[in-house]
Amino acid sequence: MRKLFILIFAVTFTACNAPAEQVGAGFFTYDEGEKYVVGSDDITDVWVKYIDAHNNRDIDAIMEMNSDSISITGPDGARINGKEMHEQALTAWFEAEDPKWEIYWAMPYEGVNGGATWVVAGHAVTLNVEGEEVKVNSMIDGEIVDGKVNRFFVYNMAVPADTASE
Repeated sequence: MRKLFILIFAVTFTACNAPAEQVGAGFFTYDEGEKYVVGSDDITDVWVKYIDAHNNRDIDAIMEMNSDSISITGPDGARINGKEMHEQALTAWFEAEDPKWEIYWAMPYEGVNGGATWVVAGHAVTLNVEGEEVKVNSMIDGEIVDGKVNRFFVYNMAVPADTASE
């Protein structure tokens, strides 16, 4: 009886401590077979600090948070490659349109096989275009590598003017 009890205990103990297999979900056609799971909030924190630096116009902080090979694809398909090009584009954009971001959702995710870490986030962006306030919703999909923003893709949707007061 004692041996049976020890056997049941051993089987139960090892079954409870077995690592769970990460099944993942979704797909990315450029990385066949990769699946994704929810990532760490540490990844989201990097993105939140990055956007805060943009709202504070802290170019030095933004450049420090960029990887050396930062790559950005804008909503029109334009590409920015490298810190120098990013700094020039941001400086001009800050001056021309005074963008302000408000993150309204974010979710970190991670590749099960490859381990790539990403965040996808929705932003309400307010711009000043030729003296007029313009609102845009931006979804940004950003890869975070070693705590730095390595690349991101921006997808925009114009927000219709408020017609409730008419």
